[in-house]
Amino acid sequence: MTVIFDKGFSQTLEKSDGAVLAGQDDLFTITGGPILVTDFVGIVTTIIGNNVSTCHIDHAVTTPAADIPLSTSEAIETDAAGTSYTFTTDALPVLTPTTAGAKMLIPRLAWLLPIGTIKAHCSVANTGNIKWYMSYFMLSQFSKVVAVA
Repeated sequence: MTVIFDKGFSQTLEKSDGAVLAGQDDLFTITGGPILVTDFVGIVTTIIGNNVSTCHIDHAVTTPAADIPLSTSEAIETDAAGTSYTFTTDALPVLTPTTAGAKMLIPRLAWLLPIGTIKAHCSVANTGNIKWYMSYFMLSQFSKVVAVA
């Protein structure tokens, strides 16, 4: 019997306490099976401080253990509340801040992520907060994603 792949319904998730930490900050943990991320967006909820800092998104794959960059590093200091962070569809997507927050077109992502942890990786700690949002499809009935507390 041939089974036609049906991705089913998109799942959505929010990580609301996205502090700007020095080094890696766990955002979402993937267990049980792989997922396909179709949207990944950050919204600044509290102004980012003026410490010179860059940030990018990584995926820490469990097996084989490796940190895979999902975006370029971009400056995020002094970003106002309401600034949105989106990503281009380049081979290494560019983390793109938009101060006014609204965007007419957001390129569609297609990040295939196995079991592991999605992390924000900033060069320097800063004040401020970023809420991270993502939409994804489970590629296994056992796939599970949770926002890290």
